[in-house]
Amino acid sequence: MKILIATGIYPPDIGGPATILEALSYSLKEKGLSVQIITYSNIKKHNNDREEVFRIVKNKFFSRWQYLWKMFRLSRQADLIYVTDTYSVGYFAYLIKKMTGKKYIVRFAGDGAWEMAVASGWTQDYIVDFQDKVYNDQIERLKKRRQKILVNANRIIAVSNFIAMIAEKIGVDKDRIKVIYNSIDFIKDNVVQLDKVEEIKKQYGQDAEIIVTACRLTRWKGVDGIIKSLPQIKQKIGNVNFLVLGDGPEMDNLKHLANEFNVADSVHFLGRIRHDEIINYFKAADLFVLNTNYEGLSHTLLEAIKAAVPIITTNIGGNPEVIENHRNGLLIGYNNIEELKNAAIKILSDEQFADNLVNNAKLTLKKFNWENTINETVKLLKEV
Repeated sequence: MKILIATGIYPPDIGGPATILEALSYSLKEKGLSVQIITYSNIKKHNNDREEVFRIVKNKFFSRWQYLWKMFRLSRQADLIYVTDTYSVGYFAYLIKKMTGKKYIVRFAGDGAWEMAVASGWTQDYIVDFQDKVYNDQIERLKKRRQKILVNANRIIAVSNFIAMIAEKIGVDKDRIKVIYNSIDFIKDNVVQLDKVEEIKKQYGQDAEIIVTACRLTRWKGVDGIIKSLPQIKQKIGNVNFLVLGDGPEMDNLKHLANEFNVADSVHFLGRIRHDEIINYFKAADLFVLNTNYEGLSHTLLEAIKAAVPIITTNIGGNPEVIENHRNGLLIGYNNIEELKNAAIKILSDEQFADNLVNNAKLTLKKFNWENTINETVKLLKEV
């Protein structure tokens, strides 16, 4: 069976999604499938590229047409297109199916229409409410385009039950949706470097507790809420340093907020950190917080569990499918400063409680197993 993976990101791009795709291609080949990959890229070729990786260098206009043409040509030899990006790449798969009848599936990890609307300041509605409400023409065009792409796909792989529910709300038939969880146990470079951990502890935690978050700095990631809770946490705990791993459009606003709340000396914006380095920051931390208003299924939570750091996250999206409140972490309301403060103080002041959360969380990773992910994926591909 010949599979064409069509994506917008691929190593050396950093982050969980890009890393997963590279591992997926290797694992599918080990299962006897033939794989080709087409991706947007900032470079023409990477040293680790195999002959089946085709890169379309990004530019303002022509890259989209180059991608579509190359994807069309590659699809002629493929039995199935595996799509990871709902919009441009997904739309190309939709067009190719309309022209040739070629089947495609979509790995659906999040609603790009909602993300774009929130990032642009067009709405502040929750992602679930967003599906049912009617907006202006600009937003409705975004919603209809991704609906067309998803509804016409032969199957949808949802990364969590929450995302499966969103797909249903968009209009996908329930019997065409398959939930296949993410996994991190395949990541070969996700190994703790003890010397780096000690270096981080000396720099930020010599006489302080370390709180870490890792995310793209967008409005719905809730880094502002962590900053707002910090004065109260420091008042109870004492010296606390908050490390922010990641960059994004909210960086400047968050820096201003840290100054406004008089915690600028305790908030450290470290920018984008290489994926193989992130686990060292998690391991050095006393607490990991993901105060997000939206997650399909967070790789970051799984990586924090692997690093054995106590976790606070929000009771939204796919998070409750990973974290069970008071068993392997603490769940709070999104940007609920009082709940966040109390949860952080509880973990940072009660070592036994924190250890229990970490020990229970280790068992959780058995649920997110790469071999199961691959077997379920291969089964679905052959069914289509």
